[in-house]
Amino acid sequence: MTLLEKMDRAVYATGIDRIIFMKFKPRALRWTPLLAFAALVAGYAVIAGSVASPNRTYLIGTAIFYGAFMVAAFLRLFGPRFTGTANHPLDERELTVKARAHAISGTALATFAMLGCFYMTAADLPGFWHPRAVDWMNLGFGIQAAGMLLPTLIASWMQPRPLADDED
Repeated sequence: MTLLEKMDRAVYATGIDRIIFMKFKPRALRWTPLLAFAALVAGYAVIAGSVASPNRTYLIGTAIFYGAFMVAAFLRLFGPRFTGTANHPLDERELTVKARAHAISGTALATFAMLGCFYMTAADLPGFWHPRAVDWMNLGFGIQAAGMLLPTLIASWMQPRPLADDED
């Protein structure tokens, strides 16, 4: 067996082929994006709190934050369909759910960015936290992850509940 054949078998054995060829059934992920979002916020808080003296806590916060970032990217793939394929384009209901989910999440992100701007005007007051250079970079990644998580979360809650299986 050649190296290419072994690699091909490994792809099918791990199930990566289902992601590459979009062979999986989209699911309504109602609570998983909330858990990923909570991990994202917790990781950012740990990073921002320990950036002045990087130690083990900083590394743990970084692992939590960027792990949640990767989970956000995968949840977008496994959640409700936002991208059609050549064989299975999006139908009218999916297009409506996609449009509404992105509109609501865009409004929410813009609102929180606006509130963050208002907060930054008062950040110089004593006792208020203000971001450092590394915090700004992580905040950018956090907003990007929220931009991936929010449409998935909103579209999942807009989906009808799956019917109960009679065999259960």
